[in-house]
Amino acid sequence: MPPALARPTLSQLYARHAARWHHSITHLGYPEAYALLAETDMAARQRPPRYVLDAGCGSGAFAEQVVARGSTPTHLTLLDPSQEMLEQARKREWRETPDTVSGRLEDISALPRLYDTVLCAHVLEHTADLETSMNQLAQALTPGGSLLLAVSKPHWCTALLRWRWGHKAYRPEDICAALARAGLTGINAIRFVKGPPSRTSCGYRAVKPV
Repeated sequence: MPPALARPTLSQLYARHAARWHHSITHLGYPEAYALLAETDMAARQRPPRYVLDAGCGSGAFAEQVVARGSTPTHLTLLDPSQEMLEQARKREWRETPDTVSGRLEDISALPRLYDTVLCAHVLEHTADLETSMNQLAQALTPGGSLLLAVSKPHWCTALLRWRWGHKAYRPEDICAALARAGLTGINAIRFVKGPPSRTSCGYRAVKPV
């Protein structure tokens, strides 16, 4: 294929769309879906998390919803391989300035601490191996910490996303099984109730045993 006609890489696509990404996902209702995950987590906790990691943060929408639901972490880390996305994430209205780190899931082990809550929205669909990625997320948690996921599920809409963005799609039972194999417990699949997220995605909460 001539270079001029070559399909852009995922990194190039995200860089190209970064400036309007937050507006687009807000219009589609994804922050509302993330808010439901945040509320579910807060309701199950005895105290708000102190250390929060948003792995593959994009424009910061997931972490923004966690903070908006009453969690003011002592330390918020935003991890993403795209500098353009991190630039957009810095523009969110944070109560405390987060750390922004350029990196992928496999770089989590190099971060200087473990986290009470790890967020990861629509990242696992792009990783080479689900089991390895799930283990990396689980290993970033403190004992008793919670992992919150949003993952694409099979639907004709996600077939279009796969054509455009290279998404995989996972059945909820497969994600729940992968969470269990990563050693997590209290696994809860959370169905999004309206809009595109209800058709394209499912949420999950799981806990690292104490």
